[in-house]
Amino acid sequence: MNRIRSVIFASVVLSGLATAVILPILAPLIRELRLSESQGGWMVSIGSLAMAGFAAAWSAACDRFGRKPVMLAGFAGLFASYALYTAIIWFGLHAALTGTTLFALLVAGRALVGGFLPAVPAGAQALMADNTTAAERSSGMAIISAASGVGLVLGPALGGLLALRGVIWPLFLTTGLCLAAFFVVLAAVPDAPPQPREARPDRISPFAPALLPWLLAGVLTMCSIVTIQICVGFYFQDRLGLTTAETGPLLAVGLTLVGVALFVTQVLQVKLLRWPARRMILAGALLWIAGLLILLYTASAMSYYLSLVILGGGAGMLMPGYMAGASLAVPVDRQGVVAGFAAATQGIGGILAPAASTMLYEIDKALPLWCIMGLMALVFVLFVFPNPATRAAETSAS
Repeated sequence: MNRIRSVIFASVVLSGLATAVILPILAPLIRELRLSESQGGWMVSIGSLAMAGFAAAWSAACDRFGRKPVMLAGFAGLFASYALYTAIIWFGLHAALTGTTLFALLVAGRALVGGFLPAVPAGAQALMADNTTAAERSSGMAIISAASGVGLVLGPALGGLLALRGVIWPLFLTTGLCLAAFFVVLAAVPDAPPQPREARPDRISPFAPALLPWLLAGVLTMCSIVTIQICVGFYFQDRLGLTTAETGPLLAVGLTLVGVALFVTQVLQVKLLRWPARRMILAGALLWIAGLLILLYTASAMSYYLSLVILGGGAGMLMPGYMAGASLAVPVDRQGVVAGFAAATQGIGGILAPAASTMLYEIDKALPLWCIMGLMALVFVLFVFPNPATRAAETSAS
């Protein structure tokens, strides 16, 4: 059991690194390519549309072909996709591609990346559910979130360091990490037979009363997280009067602190707290509201760092909370499907948030933050007064 959890942890760390390395250079890169904030938002949104669209297919593949083949396919596809995406950006930075052509190719490249992104978390989450009991599920999902936290710690730090040589260098690292992760999964994830076709039960509906609140919490959480990822670089630069060169390193420190806070929260959950899913959701929503208030009502680097630490701690509660709750809401033999649903929430959040938040940002810098404040308040209310099906699932887990 410990070996399997360690393998899952390592796989998710590499997946998180591959995603987080480019975060510090996202806002500067968009401006370096002479794209508008809203064009950058649309690029990410369309990539997330592909992510949401392919999530169901990857979840079905988890149950049909097994967890390991899906994770391998995900990392192989990410390697090829990031290689293409990096090449497009390289040509854009050297003015070989410009204007509408550059934007169209960036959207296509990002969509290809998005198509493969759900495979790894779907496989990892299903594999964790296979190897945990109902009572262990929240802690098991916290391990996955802790691994994401490690990625968020190391990724922005590496990305910010490499960005000192140029904004293209973090993309080179991302491509290499995907290839390295493929071989880690190939060597370390145990082979397991897929579920026999005749043993597969009826389809699970994402609108089932016991499942829907958790998935809705996932969508709202990911909308909030993606909004911060997209807008915080612009917000730091504009509110603090920074140059493009100054923004990358400052944002790298801030996002590293997010990852540290997320990781520490997961360690506390696994080793000490062991809170049920609903309590984690409520605590996470309150932490986000507090962190957003600091962002809105202060204007210094240190206060922004404090805000990001609080947001990281909140994300460390919200993400494993909704994943564990969704996992407990379905039978044990449908974990691949629910893992796909959870991955789809990330895609849906990525579809809705980037374009909407960047358009709102162009109207008023604070408007995206007020919107996600409302989303977190909605999450809190949703779980303060849970429906009977949600209460029943929580009772059975305890």
